[in-house]
Amino acid sequence: MNDDLTPDELLATGAFGLCCCLLAAAGLVAVVIWLMRKGPAPSAPAHQPPPPGAPFAPAAEFHLSVIALAFDGFFRQQVEAMLTAPTTLTDPVGVRVELVQRAARALLGVAVQWRLFGYGEKDLNDLTAAQQSYASALTDFRARSGAAGDGGSLCVLTLVLCTRGRRLGVDRLDTRQQINELLSDRLKLDAGALLGAELVWAPASGGLSEPLIRERFPEMHAIAL
Repeated sequence: MNDDLTPDELLATGAFGLCCCLLAAAGLVAVVIWLMRKGPAPSAPAHQPPPPGAPFAPAAEFHLSVIALAFDGFFRQQVEAMLTAPTTLTDPVGVRVELVQRAARALLGVAVQWRLFGYGEKDLNDLTAAQQSYASALTDFRARSGAAGDGGSLCVLTLVLCTRGRRLGVDRLDTRQQINELLSDRLKLDAGALLGAELVWAPASGGLSEPLIRERFPEMHAIAL
C-alpha cells in the first residue's frame, strides 16, 4: 500500500471498498431469491396403468329393459287416456316412440300413487339375441299379467323396451328419485334407438292386491314414501 496517500484519498478508497462490498452482498441476496422462486418444476402425475387382469367392458350395442310400476287403480283411466289419445304420426316407429314417451309422462303424472316398482335390464351385443330376449320378456310378462285380478285396489303397467345402446338404469328399487330419473330418460327416446316397445297392463281389467302383485311379480319392491 502507498503510504503517501492523503487523508482525502484514504477516505475515497474506503468508501469505494464499502460500495463494492454492499453490491456483492446485494447480488448474493438476489441470486438466493431467484433460486427460491424458481424451485423445482412440479412433475406431472405418473400414468397409472390398469391393474393386471382388469376386465375391459365394451359399450353394449343393444339393451333390453323392463319397467314395472304398481299404482292406485283409481288413476288407471287417467293413464290410459294419455296413452290412447289421438296422434298425428303415421310412421310406425314414431308411433311406438311416442307411446313410450306418453307412458313415461303418464306414470310421472301419478308419481304420488306409486306403490311398488320392478326393474330389470340386459346388455346384448347381437341383434338376434336382442330380438329373442325381447320376445321372451314379452311372453313372460303377458302371461303373468293376463290372469284375472282379485279385486284389489292396484294395477301394474309394464314397459318392455329394446333399444340400440344402453339406457339409464337404477341400482335401487325403492327410491322415488331414481324412478323419476329412469322415466325422464325414456322421455328422451328417439326413433333411431328404438327396436321394440310394448306396454302390458295387469290385470286386463279390475285390480290387484299387494300380496297378489308380490306373488306374480316377485321382482317388485315397495317404494319408500
